[in-house]
Amino acid sequence: MAKRSRPEFDYNEKTGLYRKRIKNPNTGKWVPVYGHTKEETRRKVDEKKAELARQLELAEDPPFYEYAAAWFALHTGSYSEKRRQDYRNAINNHICPVLKDKQLREITYSDVRAVMASVAGMSKSGQQKVVTTLRRIFEAAEKDRIITESPCRDLKPAGRDAPEKVALTRAQQDALLAAIHDCSIYPFVMLCLYAGLRREEALGLKWADVHLDGKAPHLDVRTACTWEGKNAAKESELLKSSAAYRTIPLPPQLVDLLKTEQGSAAGDYVISNDGKLLTAAAFRRRWDAVQLREEHTVVRKMRGKEIQQELHVGDPVPYHKGVAVSLGFHTTPHLLRHTYISELVLAGVSVKRVQYLAGHSSPILTLKVYTHLMENRPEDLMGDVLKAFGK
Repeated sequence: MAKRSRPEFDYNEKTGLYRKRIKNPNTGKWVPVYGHTKEETRRKVDEKKAELARQLELAEDPPFYEYAAAWFALHTGSYSEKRRQDYRNAINNHICPVLKDKQLREITYSDVRAVMASVAGMSKSGQQKVVTTLRRIFEAAEKDRIITESPCRDLKPAGRDAPEKVALTRAQQDALLAAIHDCSIYPFVMLCLYAGLRREEALGLKWADVHLDGKAPHLDVRTACTWEGKNAAKESELLKSSAAYRTIPLPPQLVDLLKTEQGSAAGDYVISNDGKLLTAAAFRRRWDAVQLREEHTVVRKMRGKEIQQELHVGDPVPYHKGVAVSLGFHTTPHLLRHTYISELVLAGVSVKRVQYLAGHSSPILTLKVYTHLMENRPEDLMGDVLKAFGK
């Protein structure tokens, strides 16, 4: 007996609609399509088939921006917020503006070189973040078998190396601490200068991780402060790397300060705003105490005209009663940490211990940045020179 053929459409007398089911090639599931007439239903079926075919095509060769967004969501969840921000910045601000309209499979080596050309003005370290992001996205696409070969394999950053950071001298350290001694930023500066904490580590430090009694007062680096925009901050247990989780012995001057601060602590955090974590905006307001005391340029209005004025050491700071410029050098939170590490190296601390105290993931990083300080001072090398040339 001949098999009875199914009608082209199902018809529901109650709703007055025709229905046709078609299989979604992406999921294997059946998708219903409805129309008031057979002609309308046929047209909608054709449109739906074209839409599903396009979805299949996109799944096999997605636009770069879609794949980059998916890669970020899937692969960066375990990273620290700072590292995630580096990837987010590279994708949104440098890579997608060049590649966003391209399909993943059509991107060539020349296209990724165009990305690098767009960041040619950045430092070498800034370009390295873009290169690393490109490589990881295209390596994932290779593993997903969307592309056969990454166009980034030979990609390298260009640009100049960032200028070598020069640590603060002892005199500069003393001048900085004296200038801000009565300011709310003072405890933060002390933590960075005498414990080598990163900015996010100092702002996220909890009193529960500070141990001031016993023969070896110390603090445990276990949490960080992450910022979500200018006015939101949250605690995170994801630090920059596994090496960032460390225990740091505290010198006497920092112990004395923390004991005083602990006596009037308002919450869980060592650096806080009424017991709460400092937001980005709140931190910048506190850091202004440092910047105002550095030599800088201000714009003043005189007789309706804007006039630039260079402020030097000894000059009063306009609109800030009682504040004068007292620092003839520039300071950043990272420079405070750099100074801490430099002091350890100059004191002859072993590379392995410096690496641990700094929270560096590899001794190679410690050596790369601080080798020039290791027994390379004139007083360290004079004996060798005299051996060769002394009379």
